[in-house]
Amino acid sequence: MVSDQISSKDDAKHQSIWNLFYHMLISDSDLIMLQEHTAKLLNCSEHLQTWLQSCYGDYVQFTNQATLTELRHYWTQYVSTDVSYNSKIDVSVRDGMSTRCKEIGTSMFAHGLRSAGPLWINGLEALSHTYRRYWETGVAGGNTVDCTRLGQKSHANPMFAVSSAPLGEFAVHYGSEPLLGFHLAPTFRKLYCSGGKKSLPAQSDCLVEAAKTQFTNWCNVFAALVRTRRVCVQLFSGDAVALCHQLQLGVDEARFYTKPWKLQPLHLDGQTSQSNPQWPSINRFDVIDTSNLGDHVGLINMIVATAPLLRTSETSVLCTESLLAASDDPTSSLSAVLGTDIVTFSLFIGLAPTGLLAGTTFEAVSNEAGLQSISRPMGTQQQSQYRLRIHWKSPCIQSSSPASKENGRTLAQVSVDADGLAAWLFNIYKKMFAKEDLSNLFSAMQSMKDKHFSTDMQRYTRAAIVALIRVLKTTVLTDWDLVMTTFLDMVESDRTLIVGSNSLQELNMHLALFGVWTLPVLAQGPRRIQKTFNLQLRPRSNVEGILGGVDPPPIVYIILSVPRKSLDVFTTGPGKVSSTPGINISVKQQFGEQQYENCFHTFHCFFGRATHDEKDGSIGFEEDNMGWLGSADLVIICPVPTFGLLTGPRSGLKVSLALNTNTENLGLYTSKLGPRLTVFETSVDDGRRVSICEHPPYLDTSKSIDSQKNWLQRHSIQADGKITGSAVQDSYHKATKLRIRTTFNVDSEEAKALVSGVSVAVAPASSSAVILKIGDSLNRSLVFPFPVQSSNCKTRVARKSSWIEMEAPIHVAPQPDAFDTWTKVTTRADGSFSLGTIPRVNLDIQHAVPLTTKKDESWLNLLMGGTLSENEKYLKDHNQDLSMHPKSELKESLNIIIQSFAGYNPRAMGQPIHNFQLTMSRNNSCHTLIFVSGLHHDLDLGSVVLDAWVLPLTHQRVQKLAPGIQSLMSAEPPPVGVSLSDRESTLWKRLLPALAERCRTWNHKASCEYRTKGEIPLSVEEDRSPLCCCGEGKVTSSFTKFKQWAPFAKYVTRIAIAPVFPVPYIESLMRFPDPNVSNAPNTASSATTTTQRQQCDSCNASSNKLLTCGGCGKVKYCSKECQKAAWKAHKVQCKK
Repeated sequence: MVSDQISSKDDAKHQSIWNLFYHMLISDSDLIMLQEHTAKLLNCSEHLQTWLQSCYGDYVQFTNQATLTELRHYWTQYVSTDVSYNSKIDVSVRDGMSTRCKEIGTSMFAHGLRSAGPLWINGLEALSHTYRRYWETGVAGGNTVDCTRLGQKSHANPMFAVSSAPLGEFAVHYGSEPLLGFHLAPTFRKLYCSGGKKSLPAQSDCLVEAAKTQFTNWCNVFAALVRTRRVCVQLFSGDAVALCHQLQLGVDEARFYTKPWKLQPLHLDGQTSQSNPQWPSINRFDVIDTSNLGDHVGLINMIVATAPLLRTSETSVLCTESLLAASDDPTSSLSAVLGTDIVTFSLFIGLAPTGLLAGTTFEAVSNEAGLQSISRPMGTQQQSQYRLRIHWKSPCIQSSSPASKENGRTLAQVSVDADGLAAWLFNIYKKMFAKEDLSNLFSAMQSMKDKHFSTDMQRYTRAAIVALIRVLKTTVLTDWDLVMTTFLDMVESDRTLIVGSNSLQELNMHLALFGVWTLPVLAQGPRRIQKTFNLQLRPRSNVEGILGGVDPPPIVYIILSVPRKSLDVFTTGPGKVSSTPGINISVKQQFGEQQYENCFHTFHCFFGRATHDEKDGSIGFEEDNMGWLGSADLVIICPVPTFGLLTGPRSGLKVSLALNTNTENLGLYTSKLGPRLTVFETSVDDGRRVSICEHPPYLDTSKSIDSQKNWLQRHSIQADGKITGSAVQDSYHKATKLRIRTTFNVDSEEAKALVSGVSVAVAPASSSAVILKIGDSLNRSLVFPFPVQSSNCKTRVARKSSWIEMEAPIHVAPQPDAFDTWTKVTTRADGSFSLGTIPRVNLDIQHAVPLTTKKDESWLNLLMGGTLSENEKYLKDHNQDLSMHPKSELKESLNIIIQSFAGYNPRAMGQPIHNFQLTMSRNNSCHTLIFVSGLHHDLDLGSVVLDAWVLPLTHQRVQKLAPGIQSLMSAEPPPVGVSLSDRESTLWKRLLPALAERCRTWNHKASCEYRTKGEIPLSVEEDRSPLCCCGEGKVTSSFTKFKQWAPFAKYVTRIAIAPVFPVPYIESLMRFPDPNVSNAPNTASSATTTTQRQQCDSCNASSNKLLTCGGCGKVKYCSKECQKAAWKAHKVQCKK
C-alpha cells in the first residue's frame, strides 16, 4: 500500500494510510481503500510463484507458502461484505475500547514517555492524555483533525479487529499507543520554547502532527528504496525459535512445526522458489534484532537460537531487548535472566554485551531509570517496566588491534576444565528449573505476592539446557565426554529440585535428539540392547503396534487426545488466568508396589483428532482450524524414550496431561485438579485416546539426529595443538582468569631461541592482545579470547618443552581499562574502518535543540546528571581525587562543554559559549581547540549531541594560526578552558578519532595516515595530532556561518560530542530519590551540580581544587598568579 500510494499527490490517500496503520476506528473512504488494495493482493497471491511474478514480488517475499496462506486468510476477512460478521467485529472493537477506558480511568501512564527521549520529564501529562484519548476515540491522541474527519459514522478497522487470538476476542495490546513509535523530543522542546503552556488537547494535536510527518517521511524513503530495488522484506509467520533452528540446519525437510497450536510443518519452500537472484536465500546475518522476544521465550533460548546465525565480523551484532524487570536492581538484571555471571556466559558463548566490553554507553539510560522511578505504583513493590537494550558482539574481534595484525594475529581458542564446565552448567540448570525446588514453596509464594519479575516466568524446558550445550560444543574446547558424564551425575544425584528427577528421561532424550550426547540405552532400539544393559522388558506382543515390533526405535512419539471438556478448567471458573500455565505430559507405570513417573515438557499440540485406518493400522490427523473456538479435542504429540514404555506390564502404563508442580499452579488449581494437578489421564490401552508413532505427523525426523550431528561436526572448533586458551574458574565456577599456552615446533626459531636461554617478555598490545617477545628479534602477537588485564600478565616458560604460558585476570567493566577500548576505531580486512561500541549519527538530519534564555534547565540537568554512576557520584560528593578515574573526569568535561553551550555557564549570562580549549592542568598548555556550532537531539539514543569541530594543536600549527588564535582568545565571552589531567588528556586523544568517525560523511584517502602508520589514534602526545588529515577542511554551513572561525576552516575536523552514560547492568546508576514526578526537576538540579567543575575566573580552566577570593567569597582562581592577573577587572565587583 505504501509503495502504491505514497508516490501519488493525493493527500487523502496519504491520510488513509496513516489511519489504517494506527486508528482503531476508520472512515468509509479508509475502509474502501483497504478493501480495494486487499482485493488486489488476493489476486496476486494464489501461490508463491504467482506472487513472485506480481508487481510486489521483487520487494516483499515469503519464507514459505504457509505464511502466504495465513496472510490470505486475514486478507479475506478484510474484504468481507458479510453484514453480520462486520457488525460482530465492530462491536468487539468498541467493547474492547470501552473496557480499556474504564481500566485507565484518570491514571497517569508513563510508558509513552520513551518517545519523548530526554524531555520525558515534560511529557507525562501530555502523553498520558494522548494515551487515554486514543482508547476513548480510536484515533491517535484523540487529535482534533482526525476526530473531526472521522465524524459520527465510523467503522472498526479490520486490521485491528481480526487477529489470531484463540477465542476470537479483541486482542489489541493494552499498552498500544501510536505515538510510542515516534521521536517526539523535538516537538516537546518546541512546545516549551513557543511560550505559554498549551492545553492538553492542543499539545496532543502538535504531537500527532509531528508523528504524521515522520510517518510520511518514512513512507517516502521506503517507496524510494522500492523504486531503486534496494530493499526486500521477507516475511515469516510462526515460531521465531523454530525458524532459527531450521535455518541453522539448512535442510529442506521440515524438522519443526511452524507454530504452536497448528499441525503445520515448517518448510522453507519460499526460499527455494525465489526467482530474483538479487535476493538469494539467506541463513547467515550481519544484524539480528530480536526485539523483546526474550521476555516471552527466555533470553537463553533466544541467544542459542540466533547466535549460530550471526556472521563472524567486526560489525556483526545481535540485538536483544527486554521490557520486564528481572530484579529490583538493574545491575543484576542481566545475570538474573542468564542464570550466571555475564562474563562467564559471554566467554563461553562467544558473544559479549558491548556494555560489558566498553563499560560505557551513549544511550541515555538515565531516561529509563527516571521513568521507572515514576511508573512504579507508590507504596508498592509491584513490577514496573524497565527497558534494557543490549548489543552482543564477538569479544575478540571487538578489541583487535593494528599491532596484532602486523605481527600475525593468533587467536587463542577457549578451553575449559571439564569438571568446572559441568559444575557451571549444573548451576544454570538449577536456575532454569528453580521452581521445581518445592522446599522454598512458602517463600516463593510470598515473593510472588509482593513483587513480580520476569525470572518468575517458566520459559525453559530440558530442551533449552540441551540447546545451550549444543552451542557451547561449537565454542568451547574441553573433554566433552567427561563434561556430560559429570553433569548428568550431578543432575541425577541432586535432591534440591524435588520434582526434577521425573524429567531425567526427557533430558537424556533431548541430548540424543540434538546430537549432543547419546546414552547407550538411546543409541539403539531397546530390544536390541536389553541383554547388554539387563533391561527388564516385557515380551513382544503384536497388539502393541510399533512397541511390539522386533526392533522398535529408541525414541517414539505419543499422540494423546485430551477431551475438550477436560480443558474447561483453563477457560471457566476461578482457575482462569491471563497467562498459560506450565503443563507436561506424564508417563506413569505401576506394577505391584513399584511405581515410577516421567514428565515431558517439550511437545506440540493442536486441536483436532487422530484417525485410525483399520486396514493398515496407519494414523491420520484432522485439524480443527477453529482452535479454542471449536469443539475438537486437544491433540498432543510428545517424544518419549521407548524403553520406558516397555518396562512393566502394559496394563499399568498411564499417560496424562498435568500442570507443572510449582507455586503458582498449586495455588490456583489444587482445588480443581487435586494435589497431582492432573488435567486428564488414560491408559496406554485406550486406543481411542492414545497412539504411538515412530515419527511426529508431517515431520521428516528420520534423519533429524544425523542432521544435528552433521551440524555439530561442521561448526565445532578443533584444537590446533599449538595454542590453547584456558579459562580459570573460581570456587563459584565463574571465569576469573585466562591462560594461554603456545607451543612451538622443536625445529622452529622460537624453540631454538628458548633453548639458548634468551629472555622472554610480554608487552600489552590491546585489551585482549599481547606481544610475546622472545629475545631481541622474535615477536609474536597473541590474542586472548576475551579482554584481560594484560598489564598483569604472568608468564611461565618451558624451554626444553618449547612452550610459553601466559595468565591474566579477565577485564571486567567498570574496572579501569588502560587502552580505553570503548573508544577504539578498528581496521577491517578490506582496509575500511569501523566503530566498536560507539554508534554513528548523522548530524545533518538530527533536529536542532532550540536554545532559550528561560529557566528551563531541568531536562538537560536531569540528562547530564544521569551520566554519573552511583560510585562516581559518591567520589564527587566526597571530593575524591578523580585523576585515577579518567572516564569520570571526561564526563565532567563533557558536562562543562554541553552545559556551557546551552547557556548555563554563569560567565556567559545565559548565552551559548561556542569555543572551548582542552588544557593540561600541570602546565596550563592548550593542545586542542573545539568549536561547537549546534546542539542536536540524538533521537535513537534518547540523548543530545553537539555538532562540533576539533583542531588539534601542534607547535607548527600554533605558529601558523597565531593571529586567529589570539583573536579567538580575546573574544567575548572567551573560550572556556577545560583542564585535563594527563590520563584524561590521553583519553581525549583516543576518543577524538571515534568522535570524528561517528559523524563522518567523507571518505578516507588511500594515503590515510591510519592505514600507512597502522595506528589509531596517530598519537596521544601533547604536540601531536591524534587524527588523520582526511577529514580536515570538510566544513559545512554549520561552521562557515561563524565568520570568526574562518582562519581555522582548513584544519578542523567535524566531531559529534555527546554525553557518556554508565551501563545499567554493570554498575548502579545515580538514583532518583523521590519517585514523585513533581519533585523530579529539583532532583535533576541537585544531581547535576555534582557533575560541574568550577572554573578559574581568569584562565577559564576547570578544576576540583580552586582558590576562593577572600574578598567576595564568590569568584575562584586556580592559582595566585591568575588571581593577580584578574584583579584589575575583578576589583570593581569585589566587596573588598
